[in-house]
Amino acid sequence: MTLPLALADLGLIDEYEFLVQPVLAGHGPTLLAGLRERIQLELVDRHEFRSGAVALRYRPTRVTA
Repeated sequence: MTLPLALADLGLIDEYEFLVQPVLAGHGPTLLAGLRERIQLELVDRHEFRSGAVALRYRPTRVTA
């Protein structure tokens, strides 16, 4: 198990930031492969670059009982 996967499984990550490049690779590692359950995220910020890349910032949504 990797450190990011362990932290995500324990709910210890406050924000996720993804940088999406406009390139299709067709193969490669899966981000957080092996996650025990889905983590619902809400978009809190986005920034588009002239290159076509997009930075997306998310926070996990909290489930209230």
